[in-house]
Amino acid sequence: MHLSISLPAEEAKILKRRAKRVYGGNVSRVVSDAIRYVAYEEGRDALIASFGGRGRPTPEEMRRLDTEWGLSAKKSA
Repeated sequence: MHLSISLPAEEAKILKRRAKRVYGGNVSRVVSDAIRYVAYEEGRDALIASFGGRGRPTPEEMRRLDTEWGLSAKKSA
């Protein structure tokens, strides 16, 4: 699938810089990573909402879940 988007110049530079550093210049891989993270957050928010506010995790619990689910940000060089 082909998708065309418009971004502010600074955001495009950020994407290109990360793509070059992490994926050999493949900007699509960076965008895919970002989309997976957004999808994870959407799912997490929906799960929390399903508890009606009773199951809101603490910041430490959210960090632990991110790590356990392999979604925590990795240190970049």
